[in-house]
Amino acid sequence: MTSSYLWDIFLPLVILLGMFVIYQTIRYRNMISYRDANKWEWSKIKNSISISLSSKIGTGAIIGVLAAMFKNSSNGVGGEGIVLWIFLGMFILVPITYCEVLFSRITEKTPREFIDYNLNSKAGSIYTVCLVILYTFGFVGFQLTGIQSVVKNFMTENIGYSFPKLNVLLFIIVPLIVIVSLIVITKNHKLFINCLASMITTIIILYGLFFLIFLVKTIDFLPKYLYLVWKDFINFKSASIGIPIGLVIGFQRIIQISETGLGTSALASSDGNNSPRREALLQTISTILTVVVAVIITSYVFSYGRYNLPNIMLTQNGYQRITGYFTSVKAVTGYLGGAIIMIFFIISGFTTILGSFHFINTTMQISENKRILFYIILISLSGMFSISNFNVIFDASDLLMFIVSSINIIAMFMFTIKNIKKFKVK
Repeated sequence: MTSSYLWDIFLPLVILLGMFVIYQTIRYRNMISYRDANKWEWSKIKNSISISLSSKIGTGAIIGVLAAMFKNSSNGVGGEGIVLWIFLGMFILVPITYCEVLFSRITEKTPREFIDYNLNSKAGSIYTVCLVILYTFGFVGFQLTGIQSVVKNFMTENIGYSFPKLNVLLFIIVPLIVIVSLIVITKNHKLFINCLASMITTIIILYGLFFLIFLVKTIDFLPKYLYLVWKDFINFKSASIGIPIGLVIGFQRIIQISETGLGTSALASSDGNNSPRREALLQTISTILTVVVAVIITSYVFSYGRYNLPNIMLTQNGYQRITGYFTSVKAVTGYLGGAIIMIFFIISGFTTILGSFHFINTTMQISENKRILFYIILISLSGMFSISNFNVIFDASDLLMFIVSSINIIAMFMFTIKNIKKFKVK
């Protein structure tokens, strides 16, 4: 795939540009922003954190980690080592979230406007189109895959009914797309997003409690899990120009899970009531929480099932990986844990699906009716590919993530060497 070659060849350049941006941010931070002397107010913190977490923690994070484990294992490594590769990548990528939010707030520009200003309008247009397709086709595809997996697993476990592909399309995907389309057409998407976002905050807390119970019940497996992570990490394979494959996969999944470098954190903080520095810090904290929760919980739960329960394997089939995850959950925590995971998948899935329309509204400069039509076409295509060929969604997402993050990081790089001094605080 084209995306694989791009990541393998240009990842070192992206890393170097990102590190330079971080260095320049540290160097000029006191010049472009004041230190926030105000006390922390929970009402302001809660709003920023909940919006960010509700848009990032969810089905796509679980699917992304499971896929990363498989991709790592298909290169002759066990799979668990991807955990350390992701955490290694965090030290480079997550600070970029701080930079992009800080720059967006001090310049008072959206990511699209920021790219137009520091590069040109053509780069801004490419960024916008790719970001919209990434979210509305790629990330929505992850959510639709997760939701249909939940429904199929429930029907198989409790009724003994196995959905053929046509029935998945007719009775799961089509109704979902119709419901979402009606919400968007009637312009009620913001109401639903706010309701779902408030619900998912509670679900995230329940999700954390579920994992604590899971961890306590399987504490004897923890030493083996840590050993597997370390053993697979040091047994790395190289990509085309000598870069560890684990690092490439880790960077891809950090961007997919936490959306760092895509500009979406800046969009999420645009309505925040905090100072630029504090808003950047809050978005960074939520990014770290997202990655840690997604990677540790998903990898540990699946690995336990993989090494202690029958018929749980890292396979190419995404549905089988998700089913293995569910099986591991229910084997240890019973139906209560299974119910929490099902609700988590469904609510977070709907939040992301509807949230993707928000990015179309805030970035695409076309009429509202055209935005709605474009959105419905993309989620419909995503729904069909989620059934027939999920790998298309996954590969397209990796390619689009590379394009979007590269343009955004290059724009930040140009800002730090050409325009940052223009925004000196007075």
